[in-house]
Amino acid sequence: MQPSAKGISYPHKSRKSARKFVSMLSNVKTVTLVSFLILMLAAKVTVAQSISLSAKQIPLSKLLPELKKQSGYQFFYNDAMLAKASPVSLDIRDMPLQDVLRMVFRNQPLTYAIVAKTVVVKDTAITTEIDVVGYLRDETGRPAPGISVQEKGQSKGTFSNAQGLFVIKDVDAAATLLFSGLNVETYETKVNGHGDLGTITLKTKITALNEINVAVSTGYQTISKERSAGSFSKPDMAVVADRSSSMNILQRLDGQIPGLVINNSPSAARDGNTFLVRGLNTINASRNPLVVVDGMAVDVSRISTINPQDVADITVLKDATAASIWGAKASNGVIVITTKKGKAGKMKVAYDGFVNFQGKPQYNYFPMMNSDQYIRSMRETFDSIAVYMPYQRATTYDPLNSVYGLSPSNQILYDMKNGTISQATGNAKLDSLARIDNRAQIGDVWYRPAMLVNHTIAISGGSEKHTYYNSFSYTDNRSYTPGSSDKTFKLNTRQDFNFNRILKVFVSADLTNNSTTDGRAVNIDNRYLPYQLFKDPNGNAINMPYMGYLSERERPNIEKMGKISMDYNPIDNMNTGYTKSNTFSGRFNTGITVDIYKGLKFEGRYGYIKESGKTTIYDDVSNYQQRAYIMNFAVANNDGTVTYNLPTKGGRYTVYNSSLDNWVVRNQLHFDRNWNNGRHQLTALAGAEAQEQRTVVNRSTVYGYDQDLQTYPMLDYKLLSTVGIVGPILPTGIDRKSSKLPTDNTESGSYFGESESVPRSRFTSYYGNVAYMFLRKYNINASWRNDQSNLFGLNRSAQRKPVWSLGLKWNLTNEAFINHIAWIDALAIRATYGLTGISPVAGQAASYDIFKPATVRYAPGGQALNISTLSNSDLTWESTKTYDIGIDFGILRNRISGSIDIYLKNTDNLLGQMPVNPLSGANSIYGNVGALTNRGFDIAINSLNIDAGKFSWSTILNISYNKNKITKLGLLAQPITRGDQLIGNNYVANYPAFAVFSYKYAGLDANGDPQIRLADGKLTKALNASKIEDIVFKGVYQPVWSGGLTNTFRYKAFSLAVNTIFNMGNVMYRSMNTRYSGMFNVDYMDFRSGNINVEFLDRWKQPGDEQKTDIPRFIANPTTSALRNTRYYTSGDVNVVDASYIKIRDITLAYQLPPQLLNKLRIEGLSLRAQLSNLMLWKANRYGLDPEFSNSTAANATSVMPFNQKTVTIGAHLTL
Repeated sequence: MQPSAKGISYPHKSRKSARKFVSMLSNVKTVTLVSFLILMLAAKVTVAQSISLSAKQIPLSKLLPELKKQSGYQFFYNDAMLAKASPVSLDIRDMPLQDVLRMVFRNQPLTYAIVAKTVVVKDTAITTEIDVVGYLRDETGRPAPGISVQEKGQSKGTFSNAQGLFVIKDVDAAATLLFSGLNVETYETKVNGHGDLGTITLKTKITALNEINVAVSTGYQTISKERSAGSFSKPDMAVVADRSSSMNILQRLDGQIPGLVINNSPSAARDGNTFLVRGLNTINASRNPLVVVDGMAVDVSRISTINPQDVADITVLKDATAASIWGAKASNGVIVITTKKGKAGKMKVAYDGFVNFQGKPQYNYFPMMNSDQYIRSMRETFDSIAVYMPYQRATTYDPLNSVYGLSPSNQILYDMKNGTISQATGNAKLDSLARIDNRAQIGDVWYRPAMLVNHTIAISGGSEKHTYYNSFSYTDNRSYTPGSSDKTFKLNTRQDFNFNRILKVFVSADLTNNSTTDGRAVNIDNRYLPYQLFKDPNGNAINMPYMGYLSERERPNIEKMGKISMDYNPIDNMNTGYTKSNTFSGRFNTGITVDIYKGLKFEGRYGYIKESGKTTIYDDVSNYQQRAYIMNFAVANNDGTVTYNLPTKGGRYTVYNSSLDNWVVRNQLHFDRNWNNGRHQLTALAGAEAQEQRTVVNRSTVYGYDQDLQTYPMLDYKLLSTVGIVGPILPTGIDRKSSKLPTDNTESGSYFGESESVPRSRFTSYYGNVAYMFLRKYNINASWRNDQSNLFGLNRSAQRKPVWSLGLKWNLTNEAFINHIAWIDALAIRATYGLTGISPVAGQAASYDIFKPATVRYAPGGQALNISTLSNSDLTWESTKTYDIGIDFGILRNRISGSIDIYLKNTDNLLGQMPVNPLSGANSIYGNVGALTNRGFDIAINSLNIDAGKFSWSTILNISYNKNKITKLGLLAQPITRGDQLIGNNYVANYPAFAVFSYKYAGLDANGDPQIRLADGKLTKALNASKIEDIVFKGVYQPVWSGGLTNTFRYKAFSLAVNTIFNMGNVMYRSMNTRYSGMFNVDYMDFRSGNINVEFLDRWKQPGDEQKTDIPRFIANPTTSALRNTRYYTSGDVNVVDASYIKIRDITLAYQLPPQLLNKLRIEGLSLRAQLSNLMLWKANRYGLDPEFSNSTAANATSVMPFNQKTVTIGAHLTL
């Protein structure tokens, strides 16, 4: 039972601290209320320098004094000059002065220039106006988006787009263009009548104002790259924006960030290793980096709610100095995402859209037998199978021993043995099956070409007082499964108000609605029977009753007893049920900034995330599984009638409702000032933060649901799930005489009808940060934060455990002995040390015991409260001490630049189950039990290889190396004393995490049984013979080396970007045969069983074969086969292979339409792109395995069909 808000769930230990917490929240609410009141009044605030006027045919001699009065600007002119001008008519309201002047002097013989706050009117010279286009790049060759391009002395201007393209229309052929931006040096160039200025390279601004967004998007602080000692990286946002094979913004970072490994293998997704920043920092807590979007933490699983087209900037914080401000959540690194906001200027409408053609999955990927090979293997092994499994037993319903219906080939072989059919007839039937190839039908019936479509429309603009950015997007993610759908609608808005020099306010909202539908299609690939067709020659769906519970010998009698058909047709079954989900997500932010006095300002922010979802699962009684359920609880009476304990009409209906409420309130003071002519620069930050996350999930299930009437009969679900039914037609109990409905948890005994889960976490935090720079050479950064939470223990040592960091940086470029060296443009050395943490997951641990209602089956009394989570007063967060030394450099006019970082991370207090005194009522509690280390380096190199005006070639190379070791692991587990215990164990003390252990395989003996070589050199095939020293450590399944290489070529309006990624230094188990005993039959309703790995053909068959094969013999009887250990082969070192690979993640060809055509179309910009994604360049293994789709931690490893490979994308970006 979740503690109430008035009690123990707050992370405080006394009433006094509780009162402080409530007081802080009250202050926060006051600030938030004031912020919203200001926003409500914003519409009534008159924008400075705006004009409101209505006049008809007014001469300029009368108009200009009125403009002077309203704007406060001075006007310089003479009356004789104004006499040349024509009168004008105006009807305007709240229009900026520059826009008014543009209207007034349009088609006049006069022009104007604004100098400071003076408008100078002058005669219009005879000029030729042209349109000018160009491409802006930074010193590394990357596009420079968002750069202001303005005609000098005029108000005419524009901004460069995401590709660095700018188009400015109607420019004087003799004009000078002015380029300016936050992080670049101001640059001027004369047009000289040239409409195409080619590529212009802008220099990075090397001043104290060179602010790189390290944490500005989080609301904590803004600090320049020059003054930051922390280690952080930024991707090429042009690459991120163009990648179109996924709408997940984090997936688009693959190969772009040194130190960020994106592992797409199924084992990584299962274990939570998809996104790792500088290795593994925890075993049982969340392994994902903290993702922050506009100041609010967003769970990685919900990152799909972010539209990549709305993202303006991404920063990955990697060391303690960069990330420690996030406290007990930052050990895994922090990914800071800043979304777009409006810029002052005329309204812009932008459209971006693409279609990604993904095709069908590679359902023939697995190395399985064809029909001829399969039938031949069945003939070779059937005699021994028939001895182990006589026909009577093989056709008797026994789900506990996985005995179901017989496959067609097995039925024929049994019929031949029993004399039901002749040998000739049986052989003819088997030969007929051997000639069938079902791969075409699998592709036609069960798969369709997948496709990803996205359309985004964005409207932005504003004035100096108010800017806005609004976007709407639609995404259709059409999977390869027929009947499924996945559609997402998104609305995003941000409004920024700059009321005056003192007060700024923003408000933003991001709304997402996602709806999905799935039918009852099955996942079929070539691991299924190779001869089984799904349609006859006339196109009719084929029945497959053997796929169900029953053999053809038993099925007629069972159907007669239960009066329900137990036939099965997979195609017809597709339309007997559905799963529908609808999820609404809202992310809301508002903030206020008040400049108090000379560099001191107050910043307040309130953020709220709301998510609600509903999933409905319905299966009609015509669905095979529902018919089987009914038979599981049906009792045949002696008089021939049937008692149905589950309804025979309607269907099974399950509803999941979930909701997430996450709020955060932050108030802070920020100081930033330099003095003594910039000799001293100080940035300081101090604040407090409170946040809460509450998740509620409940579920209810009913039988006999009528979709039309929305009604259902009342059933005793408690009885059906606890006592059950005795003597059903198809029993499921271990006694083979009864059936019970499943429960969520056998201990809690919560019956099948309803359940609910309400995990909650609360944090209060106090933090500070200081950055000081002296002489623009010497920098010191320090930060401190203390987190208190209901997830930590109540002891003082657990709650009051701050994180902190210290960083030093030496800007050598500004030293006299360096700055005279012409070829060195930038050189700095960094050193940091600090402490970060990882908090427990809500529901796993708490300050107090958590109780839940439960029904205990083995005791009377009905429902009671059961302790689901024991408290641990000493529980605290995992702590990671990080050491980092780095160097930043730029040489040859910054044609080559980059950074190198070397780090060491020591993590203590690993979370996990630890043993306790059994008298406490439990064997273990969640506690701090272990330690591990990570060491490695990151390298990032940017180069502008060629810059020849209209042609350029730039390169980005990222390389990362990480190696870890578990130094202590006191988990509650059986002590490892035998070698067998190491096999499949990926986390062992004194070894790296993700460890892969194997036997030292020594081939087969004379009987075809596998054997291993022990450490003393002896060979054995005995069971449990291996000791710890006999096991071979083969490596790790997580990449040790990773990175990416991006080459971008540009020629005039064309660009070609080639992005290559690599993962190396890890291993995996290859795909192999694992079936060496039993029947080759199809498991119940399993379309991924039945077929056999093709290497089975090369198994040991007779003495002497051990000289030419390593594959063990087949023994039909599992009991006999268990006298040997086939894992000696399947988990042997011979089957562990190198998992290294290199892939071209994408190749993008883009074209920008020329200005002449843009003018004719009356648009500002249009770019077209085509992209080819996921092409394998090289893989280390010789078995044709793609490591990205390998379940690399287990034998028979390859378990996922490759999909989304060799995809083609066509896209466009339009700006009006």
